[in-house]
Amino acid sequence: MKKICAMVLALCMILSLAGCGGTSGASASAPTADTSVDTSASAETETVTLTFMRTGTPEILHEIFDPMIEEFEKEYPNIKIDMQDLGWSDAEKTLQTMAASETLPDVMYHLPGTIFDLADKGLVLDLTSYVDDELKNDMYPAMLQAGQYDGKQYMITCGGSTIMLWYNTELFEQAGLDPENPPKTWDEFKAACEALSKIDGIAPFGLYAKSSGGETSFLFESLFTSEFGGSAWDSATNQYVYDSEQGKTAAVNTLQFIQDITQYAQDSYVEYGRFDVRTLLRDGKVAMVLDAINMANQVSDQLADGTIRCTVMPAGASGINSSAVNVGGWYIPTNSQHPDEAWTFLRYMMRTENQLAHAAYGSVPMLKSEAASYTDGYMVQVVKSLDNSYAEGICPQTNALWAVNGEQLQLLMMGKQSAADTQANIASEHADIYK
Repeated sequence: MKKICAMVLALCMILSLAGCGGTSGASASAPTADTSVDTSASAETETVTLTFMRTGTPEILHEIFDPMIEEFEKEYPNIKIDMQDLGWSDAEKTLQTMAASETLPDVMYHLPGTIFDLADKGLVLDLTSYVDDELKNDMYPAMLQAGQYDGKQYMITCGGSTIMLWYNTELFEQAGLDPENPPKTWDEFKAACEALSKIDGIAPFGLYAKSSGGETSFLFESLFTSEFGGSAWDSATNQYVYDSEQGKTAAVNTLQFIQDITQYAQDSYVEYGRFDVRTLLRDGKVAMVLDAINMANQVSDQLADGTIRCTVMPAGASGINSSAVNVGGWYIPTNSQHPDEAWTFLRYMMRTENQLAHAAYGSVPMLKSEAASYTDGYMVQVVKSLDNSYAEGICPQTNALWAVNGEQLQLLMMGKQSAADTQANIASEHADIYK
């Protein structure tokens, strides 16, 4: 009898150990992309901390995201957000270092060219299964598609920009120009520059000519769309139109326009980036700037009192006031240990009220529900700029293509080469990258 009891006891212990082993294996399995996972206050889950990084100007971004994070953590007390700073000047180098060591933050904002390059290396999570119908239906299709590469949703577009013409109404009046009737064509723009050149102590036009960061490339591409009358990117060949024979003439004309207006720019413009030029407009040292809507952050007071206004880009030969649309967005790296929670936070930021708050940093609408809120002020002009604009061409080689453009455009603006030579050099160097 004692032997039987001992055998039964041993059997129970074995079964108990087997049951513990099965439970351990289940808890170690990787999280799935089930968007129905419950991360609310009622869910009995351990508290996790997500690292979060939004590239840009830290002091402005914290004003936007700190309140958002506070409300998120109230709604999801089991998820804590550690927001980290990264300025644009250090962004690419820092990101590549983190990618190499697989220490990318759980949720990060960046530009699609870099994101798609990381995706090619298996470092970015495919978000296709996470995206819900509500988000799909509310996002403008072009903005949703801008985050797709190779048939997968690697990025959720949350910010974008066209280039606008920003101008000082008081300086316009001093030059005898009508602030209610800003330049609508390239010829009118050059005529306005000539009139403004008669005012002492200011430059008619604020120009940024630093070669890095894709800033001058975006300006060139935007101007090209208006001269050419269509997109600067050929999605069939995955190449820039201005590299082809079809776009060559429009490209040379665009480059010539850029070179022509450098005579009206501030001194030492080669040393200026886009952010630097914004302060010049704010301080009344230049009268006009062709820039993205992020300008609004630096000139908010002047926009409020009407000293500075914005309008759509002046038109080239096509007669269309168009621009390229530059976008950026959120992504989740594959090194994230908490992808479900990361998506919960990402999706929270894409709510209409949060997207509106984020757009204050400078963005065209991503959501239809968001666009409906813009009924007055400069954002009316921003929304209008989308009417005849084209999505910027993006591929994993974008950064390399932009680098070529930046170097060649700087040489052009310094007067060291002609418009025709600049186009030829860009096309030749791009051909090597396309291979």
